[in-house]
Amino acid sequence: MATVKLGIIGTGNMGNKHARSFRAIRGVKLTACYDLDVQQAHEFAHKHRIPCVASSVVELIERTDAVSIVTPDATHSKISLQVLDAGKHLLCEKPLATTLADARKVARKAVGEQERQGTVHMVNFSYRDSSAVQESIKLVQRGDLGQIRYLEGSYLQSWLASDYWGPWDSPTFLWRLQTAKGSAGVLGDVGCHLLDLVTAVAGDATAVDCSFSCLPKVDRKGQQRTSIRGHELDANDTAIVRLHYVDGLVGVCHTTRWATGHKNRVSMSLHGTEGALRINLDDGFNKLHLCTGKNVEKARWTTRTVRATPNIYQRFIRSIRIGQQDQPDIVRGAHIQSYLDACERSSKTHGKKSKLRSWM
Repeated sequence: MATVKLGIIGTGNMGNKHARSFRAIRGVKLTACYDLDVQQAHEFAHKHRIPCVASSVVELIERTDAVSIVTPDATHSKISLQVLDAGKHLLCEKPLATTLADARKVARKAVGEQERQGTVHMVNFSYRDSSAVQESIKLVQRGDLGQIRYLEGSYLQSWLASDYWGPWDSPTFLWRLQTAKGSAGVLGDVGCHLLDLVTAVAGDATAVDCSFSCLPKVDRKGQQRTSIRGHELDANDTAIVRLHYVDGLVGVCHTTRWATGHKNRVSMSLHGTEGALRINLDDGFNKLHLCTGKNVEKARWTTRTVRATPNIYQRFIRSIRIGQQDQPDIVRGAHIQSYLDACERSSKTHGKKSKLRSWM
């Protein structure tokens, strides 16, 4: 396929990221966009030189070869099924769904359409773009670190602690604080990135235990708020997860929106019988810190700069052109949904261990 006609559903902040990224790829033509906010959609189309503002999801799908979904979480699974039903290639923002049942439906449909007509499908776990992460996956799979004995990861944001990102009660953020709007809180929003990142490198766990917290927000008058304009601010804003593996390995992941001093810090470390690695994406997507070989006895670390790897937008288009599915695919999105599901179940039983359910 020399030219890929691509449509974007959802024209908010992240939609702009998708548009810029796809426009930078030769042979990709942005042909249509759609949003419930018609004025915003027209402004988006003008900004990115998109010729058509579709009047519906159906019209957008009809005009395209591939669709990028950048809408609120609760709409992902429904729109994904529409795209796949039409036989179009799909890139969906994370998380794939808000329930495991919905994620399973999308995953089964994606696999079926791929087998039937070669449809490419991916989920935007964007930290897979890091060349350091890609190299870490290879190191662990080769056994360079020996047997993994401990792992940890964190995703720290500060947009409830400061106005660095803008006011927390702006429309951009407010829905993310409300379960009634389909939000799974900080765990579903960015914790899914962390769970994908850690388990992509270390391998998948079989069970989790998890605890959530949801603290009052402080408005611009200094008042503590648990609701705003009659809507409860009840989505979790801190999550702590322990990952349990069949060989007895236990890892810890934590994420919060209250991390004063951190705009968007993503980090992880793995410690094995023959070496260790750590990544802090604040250092750059290409920096990998290693303690291996003779350095293990001296606890000495070295830093490797890893050559850049293609981002997910490039990999998505390449997959369409060569007819070969890349990762992370929709099945991986459903797999991560099984982690979110287990975390939710664990949190409701005061942190008891919950096994991952089947994601297919």
